[in-house]
Amino acid sequence: MTNDTNATQRSRVLLAESAAARGGRVISAGTTLAAGAGMAMYGKGGNAFDAAVAAALVEGVVLPMKCGLAGDVVALAREANGPFRALISVGPGARALARGARMTVTGPCSVGIPGAPHAYATLAAMGRLGRKAIVEPAMKLAADGFAWVRIAIELTAGAQKILQSHNGPTCFLPNGRPPRPGERLRLPQLLPLLSDFATEGEALFFGAHGAVFAKRIQEAGGFLEAEDFRVKPAAWHELDAQRLNSKGANLLVTPRPTHGASLARAMKLACDGADLVAAVRKSRSPRTVAAAAGTGTSVIAAADADGNAVVLVHSNSFQHYGSGLVVEDLGLVLNNRPGRGFDLAAPPNAANAPAAGRTPLVTLHAWAIERGDQTFAGATPGGANQMPWNLQTIVALLDGNAPADSVLAPRFALGADDKLICEHDHPLATAAETSVVPDLSLGSVTQILSLRRGEAESDVVADPRTGARACAMP
Repeated sequence: MTNDTNATQRSRVLLAESAAARGGRVISAGTTLAAGAGMAMYGKGGNAFDAAVAAALVEGVVLPMKCGLAGDVVALAREANGPFRALISVGPGARALARGARMTVTGPCSVGIPGAPHAYATLAAMGRLGRKAIVEPAMKLAADGFAWVRIAIELTAGAQKILQSHNGPTCFLPNGRPPRPGERLRLPQLLPLLSDFATEGEALFFGAHGAVFAKRIQEAGGFLEAEDFRVKPAAWHELDAQRLNSKGANLLVTPRPTHGASLARAMKLACDGADLVAAVRKSRSPRTVAAAAGTGTSVIAAADADGNAVVLVHSNSFQHYGSGLVVEDLGLVLNNRPGRGFDLAAPPNAANAPAAGRTPLVTLHAWAIERGDQTFAGATPGGANQMPWNLQTIVALLDGNAPADSVLAPRFALGADDKLICEHDHPLATAAETSVVPDLSLGSVTQILSLRRGEAESDVVADPRTGARACAMP
C-alpha cells in the first residue's frame, strides 16, 4: 500500500467523522449557513419541516445559481413516523407553447413556471412556527450580506459569459467579474419577495411580483406571461416501491415525472449481478446521455424526535444560473425548463416535448430504503449523475457500509459524451478510456437520513465534496 493510498484512507476516516451528526433533531444542507438556519428553527421549537424550509430559503439566497423561489422541488416527507410520500412541484409548460412559441436551452425562451413557492408553502404548513418565522434567516442574510461560499464562486466563474450575455450589470458579477474569496454579497432587493412569501405563500407570483417576473422575460424576448404563474403545481404522490429480494430490503423512489424509475431499473440490474456502470447505462432515459453533468440543484434533509422527516431537492436546473436571466429588481435567478426537463429534440407528441400545461420529466428524484426497523432516505444533486451517485450510495448502504462511508467512497460519473469519469482512488480509475479526477472532486452532494423505528434520535450525513454540512441537537 503506497503512502498516497494511506493518506487518502486517513483523510476519508477523518471526513467520515465530521460528515455525520446524531441527535433528536438533525439537518443537513448544501452550506453551513443553510444548516444553521434549520438549527435556529429547532431552537425556536420548530420541527423538521420548519427547519427544512428555512434552510431551503437560505439556500436560495446563498446558492442562487442552484435553487430559489423561481425553481422547482421534489421531496420525500413523512409525518410522525408515518409512511414517506413524494411531494412534486414542477411548473407546467407555458400557455404560449400552444400558440407556436419555441423554447431554447438557455436565455429568455428557456424560463419555466416555478414550482418552488407552492412546495415550500406546503411543507411549511406541516411545521409549527409559520412562514413569518421561517423566512427570517434568509431575510437577515439578504439584508446584512454574507461571504460568497466556495462552490458559488466556482459556479459563478463558470457562468460569467452567460450572465453577461443576458443581463446588464448584475450583483452576481461584482465589477463585471466573478466574485473572489472573502467578498460579500447583499441582496436587499430580495427582501420584499421573501417578506411576501411569508404572507402569500404559493400565491407569491400571482400578483405584482409575477408581473415584474414576466416583464423581465418579455423584454428580453421570452414569452412567459403573468397569467402563467397562477398555478399551484405541488401534489402529493405515493412512492414507487420495489422489493430487493437479494438484499432483504424495499427500495422506494419518487414517481414520474421524476427520475426515480431510472434509479429503480438500475438497482434491479445491480441486484441481478450487473456492474454499476452497465446498470446506469442501461437504465437512463436517452436524453440524459447528452445532458450536462453540472449540478444546478441542492438538497436538504431533516428529521426530528417526533418522527417527522423530509428530504428536499430543489433546483434551478443548469449549474450556470438556470436560464442565465436575473430579475435584478427582485434579486431573482430564473430557471431553465429544458435544463433538466423538456426535451427540445423530442417529437411534438412525446411525453417530454414542450407543450402548454404539460409537466416535463425531470432528473430530480429522491429515495428511501427500508430494511427491518431501519430506514435510510436521501438524494443528491448532479444533473444526469444524480441517478449514478444515488445508486452507488444505496449499493454501499445495502452492503453494510455506514452512511458516512457510503457517501465518502470513491465515485464514478458519466460525462456528456458518456465517457467514464472516476475519482483517482476508485477501482475503475485504471480502466481503459477513463478520465481520472482528484479524490472527492466530483459534484456529488449526497445527504442521507438514517432513521430507526422506536428511536427518538436520528443520524444525518452530508457529503463534504462541495461544502455540505450536517448538524444535530438533542
